Amino acid sequence: MIEHDGKSLLFDVGADVLVFKHNVRALGVDLKATDALIVSHEHCDHIGAISVALHRDLDVYYPASFSSQFKKEIGDERRKPLWTPHPVTDPLTIVPGVRSTGELKGRGGIVEQGLIVDGKEGTVLVTGCAHPGIVGMVKVAADIADRCPQLVLGGFHLLRKKRAEVLEIAAELKGLGVKKIGPCHCTGDRAIATFAESFSQSFIDVRTGVEIVVR
Repeated sequence: MIEHDGKSLLFDVGADVLVFKHNVRALGVDLKATDALIVSHEHCDHIGAISVALHRDLDVYYPASFSSQFKKEIGDERRKPLWTPHPVTDPLTIVPGVRSTGELKGRGGIVEQGLIVDGKEGTVLVTGCAHPGIVGMVKVAADIADRCPQLVLGGFHLLRKKRAEVLEIAAELKGLGVKKIGPCHCTGDRAIATFAESFSQSFIDVRTGVEIVVR
Protein backbone atom coordinates (compact mmCIF):
# COMPACT_ATOMS: atom_id res chain seq x y z
CA MET A 1 0.00 0.00 0.00
CA ILE A 2 1.46 3.35 -1.05
CA GLU A 3 -0.06 6.61 0.15
CA HIS A 4 1.11 9.70 -1.73
CA ASP A 5 -0.42 13.19 -1.81
CA GLY A 6 -3.88 11.97 -0.88
CA LYS A 7 -3.83 9.01 -3.27
CA SER A 8 -3.89 5.38 -2.16
CA LEU A 9 -2.24 2.79 -4.39
CA LEU A 10 -1.75 -0.96 -4.18
CA PHE A 11 1.36 -2.57 -5.64
CA ASP A 12 0.64 -6.29 -6.14
CA VAL A 13 -1.75 -8.32 -3.99
CA GLY A 14 -0.04 -11.56 -3.01
CA ALA A 15 -1.00 -15.15 -3.76
CA ASP A 16 -3.61 -16.14 -1.21
CA VAL A 17 -7.07 -14.58 -0.96
CA LEU A 18 -7.54 -15.51 2.71
CA VAL A 19 -4.11 -14.19 3.75
CA PHE A 20 -4.66 -10.97 1.83
CA LYS A 21 -8.10 -10.44 3.39
CA HIS A 22 -6.66 -11.10 6.86
CA ASN A 23 -3.83 -8.59 6.40
CA VAL A 24 -6.20 -5.95 5.02
CA ARG A 25 -8.46 -6.31 8.06
CA ALA A 26 -5.53 -6.37 10.50
CA LEU A 27 -4.15 -3.13 9.06
CA GLY A 28 -7.54 -1.43 8.82
CA VAL A 29 -7.19 -0.84 5.08
CA ASP A 30 -10.29 0.13 3.09
CA LEU A 31 -9.69 -1.42 -0.32
CA LYS A 32 -12.67 0.43 -1.78
CA ALA A 33 -10.79 3.67 -1.15
CA THR A 34 -7.77 2.68 -3.26
CA ASP A 35 -7.32 4.74 -6.40
CA ALA A 36 -5.14 2.35 -8.39
CA LEU A 37 -3.72 -1.16 -8.45
CA ILE A 38 -0.33 -1.68 -10.05
CA VAL A 39 0.63 -5.24 -10.93
CA SER A 40 4.35 -5.86 -11.28
CA HIS A 41 4.29 -9.15 -13.19
CA GLU A 42 2.11 -12.13 -13.95
CA HIS A 43 3.21 -14.65 -11.33
CA CYS A 44 0.62 -16.15 -9.01
CA ASP A 45 2.32 -14.89 -5.83
CA HIS A 46 1.68 -11.34 -7.09
CA ILE A 47 -1.77 -11.62 -8.66
CA GLY A 48 -3.46 -14.55 -6.90
CA ALA A 49 -5.63 -12.38 -4.64
CA ILE A 50 -6.49 -9.76 -7.25
CA SER A 51 -10.23 -10.45 -7.08
CA VAL A 52 -10.26 -9.06 -3.52
CA ALA A 53 -8.73 -5.74 -4.58
CA LEU A 54 -10.97 -4.97 -7.56
CA HIS A 55 -13.74 -2.42 -7.06
CA ARG A 56 -15.76 0.11 -9.01
CA ASP A 57 -13.72 2.98 -10.53
CA LEU A 58 -10.37 1.32 -9.72
CA ASP A 59 -7.58 1.95 -12.25
CA VAL A 60 -5.57 -1.23 -12.86
CA TYR A 61 -2.09 -0.92 -14.41
CA TYR A 62 -0.37 -4.05 -15.74
CA PRO A 63 2.28 -4.82 -18.37
CA ALA A 64 0.70 -4.90 -21.82
CA SER A 65 2.39 -8.20 -22.65
CA PHE A 66 0.42 -10.08 -19.97
CA SER A 67 -1.37 -13.21 -21.17
CA SER A 68 -4.70 -13.09 -22.95
CA GLN A 69 -6.19 -15.02 -20.03
CA PHE A 70 -5.27 -12.29 -17.55
CA LYS A 71 -6.59 -9.59 -19.88
CA LYS A 72 -9.83 -11.50 -20.30
CA GLU A 73 -10.29 -11.75 -16.54
CA ILE A 74 -9.30 -8.15 -15.78
CA GLY A 75 -11.27 -6.74 -18.69
CA ASP A 76 -10.50 -5.92 -22.30
CA GLU A 77 -12.05 -4.16 -25.27
CA ARG A 78 -14.71 -6.86 -25.69
CA ARG A 79 -16.38 -6.10 -22.38
CA LYS A 80 -16.57 -3.10 -20.11
CA PRO A 81 -15.68 -3.91 -16.50
CA LEU A 82 -16.47 -1.77 -13.46
CA TRP A 83 -12.76 -1.04 -13.09
CA THR A 84 -10.55 0.51 -15.76
CA PRO A 85 -7.69 -1.58 -17.20
CA HIS A 86 -4.49 0.22 -18.28
CA PRO A 87 -2.02 -1.93 -20.25
CA VAL A 88 1.46 -0.46 -19.72
CA THR A 89 4.24 -0.51 -22.30
CA ASP A 90 6.34 2.62 -21.79
CA PRO A 91 7.09 4.60 -18.62
CA LEU A 92 4.03 6.58 -17.54
CA THR A 93 2.64 8.66 -14.69
CA ILE A 94 -0.01 6.83 -12.67
CA VAL A 95 -0.75 9.74 -10.34
CA PRO A 96 1.35 12.89 -9.87
CA GLY A 97 4.59 11.81 -8.20
CA VAL A 98 4.16 8.10 -8.91
CA ARG A 99 5.39 6.55 -12.15
CA SER A 100 5.76 3.13 -13.75
CA THR A 101 9.10 2.09 -15.21
CA GLY A 102 7.22 0.63 -18.14
CA GLU A 103 7.76 -2.93 -19.30
CA LEU A 104 11.19 -4.37 -18.52
CA LYS A 105 12.20 -7.82 -19.73
CA GLY A 106 14.00 -10.27 -17.47
CA ARG A 107 15.44 -13.76 -17.83
CA GLY A 108 13.14 -16.30 -19.40
CA GLY A 109 11.17 -13.52 -21.04
CA ILE A 110 9.51 -12.48 -17.78
CA VAL A 111 8.19 -8.95 -18.17
CA GLU A 112 7.91 -6.74 -15.11
CA GLN A 113 7.26 -3.12 -14.16
CA GLY A 114 8.55 -1.27 -11.13
CA LEU A 115 7.15 1.77 -9.36
CA ILE A 116 8.94 5.10 -8.87
CA VAL A 117 7.64 7.29 -6.06
CA ASP A 118 8.86 10.89 -5.72
CA GLY A 119 9.71 12.39 -2.36
CA LYS A 120 11.25 15.67 -1.24
CA GLU A 121 14.38 13.87 -0.09
CA GLY A 122 14.61 11.66 -3.17
CA THR A 123 12.83 8.95 -5.11
CA VAL A 124 11.87 5.44 -4.07
CA LEU A 125 11.91 2.40 -6.36
CA VAL A 126 9.50 -0.41 -5.46
CA THR A 127 9.99 -3.79 -7.15
CA GLY A 128 7.94 -6.98 -7.29
CA CYS A 129 10.65 -9.57 -7.97
CA ALA A 130 13.19 -7.61 -10.03
CA HIS A 131 13.37 -10.33 -12.67
CA PRO A 132 15.03 -7.82 -15.05
CA GLY A 133 17.81 -7.44 -12.43
CA ILE A 134 17.74 -5.04 -9.51
CA VAL A 135 20.76 -3.06 -10.71
CA GLY A 136 19.24 -2.66 -14.17
CA MET A 137 15.91 -1.57 -12.71
CA VAL A 138 17.64 1.06 -10.58
CA LYS A 139 19.41 2.40 -13.67
CA VAL A 140 16.11 2.63 -15.56
CA ALA A 141 14.44 4.39 -12.63
CA ALA A 142 17.36 6.84 -12.42
CA ASP A 143 17.01 7.66 -16.12
CA ILE A 144 13.27 8.24 -15.79
CA ALA A 145 13.49 10.35 -12.63
CA ASP A 146 16.75 12.11 -13.57
CA ARG A 147 18.19 11.01 -10.22
CA CYS A 148 19.02 7.71 -8.59
CA PRO A 149 16.46 6.28 -6.18
CA GLN A 150 17.50 7.01 -2.60
CA LEU A 151 15.57 3.98 -1.33
CA VAL A 152 15.04 0.68 -3.14
CA LEU A 153 12.66 -1.89 -1.66
CA GLY A 154 10.86 -5.05 -2.69
CA GLY A 155 11.84 -8.45 -4.05
CA PHE A 156 15.30 -8.69 -5.62
CA HIS A 157 15.19 -12.38 -6.69
CA LEU A 158 18.62 -13.35 -5.35
CA LEU A 159 17.78 -16.70 -3.75
CA ARG A 160 20.53 -18.58 -5.58
CA LYS A 161 23.20 -15.90 -5.44
CA LYS A 162 26.33 -16.49 -3.40
CA ARG A 163 27.35 -14.02 -0.68
CA ALA A 164 30.14 -12.55 -2.82
CA GLU A 165 27.71 -11.92 -5.67
CA VAL A 166 25.24 -10.18 -3.35
CA LEU A 167 28.02 -8.02 -1.91
CA GLU A 168 28.96 -7.04 -5.47
CA ILE A 169 25.34 -6.09 -6.21
CA ALA A 170 25.19 -4.05 -3.00
CA ALA A 171 28.38 -2.24 -4.01
CA GLU A 172 26.95 -1.50 -7.47
CA LEU A 173 23.79 -0.07 -5.95
CA LYS A 174 25.81 2.14 -3.62
CA GLY A 175 27.93 3.25 -6.56
CA LEU A 176 24.81 4.30 -8.45
CA GLY A 177 23.70 6.43 -5.49
CA VAL A 178 21.28 4.19 -3.54
CA LYS A 179 21.35 5.30 0.11
CA LYS A 180 18.88 2.91 1.75
CA ILE A 181 17.79 -0.62 0.97
CA GLY A 182 14.75 -2.70 1.91
CA PRO A 183 14.95 -6.17 0.34
CA CYS A 184 12.18 -8.68 1.03
CA HIS A 185 10.01 -11.38 -0.59
CA CYS A 186 12.07 -13.40 -3.10
CA THR A 187 15.41 -11.80 -2.19
CA GLY A 188 16.18 -14.76 0.08
CA ASP A 189 17.13 -14.78 3.76
CA ARG A 190 20.86 -15.13 3.12
CA ALA A 191 20.89 -12.29 0.61
CA ILE A 192 18.81 -10.09 2.93
CA ALA A 193 21.30 -10.72 5.74
CA THR A 194 24.14 -9.76 3.39
CA PHE A 195 22.40 -6.51 2.43
CA ALA A 196 21.85 -5.78 6.13
CA GLU A 197 25.56 -6.22 6.72
CA SER A 198 26.56 -4.12 3.73
CA PHE A 199 24.14 -1.21 4.27
CA SER A 200 24.27 -1.38 8.08
CA GLN A 201 22.22 1.51 9.55
CA SER A 202 20.78 2.24 6.09
CA PHE A 203 19.14 -1.18 5.92
CA ILE A 204 15.34 -1.34 6.38
CA ASP A 205 13.79 -4.56 7.67
CA VAL A 206 10.71 -4.84 5.45
CA ARG A 207 8.01 -7.17 6.79
CA THR A 208 4.23 -7.45 6.55
CA GLY A 209 2.63 -4.54 8.40
CA VAL A 210 5.74 -2.34 8.51
CA GLU A 211 5.10 1.34 7.79
CA ILE A 212 7.86 3.30 6.06
CA VAL A 213 7.59 7.09 6.02
CA VAL A 214 9.47 8.86 3.21
CA ARG A 215 9.61 12.66 3.22
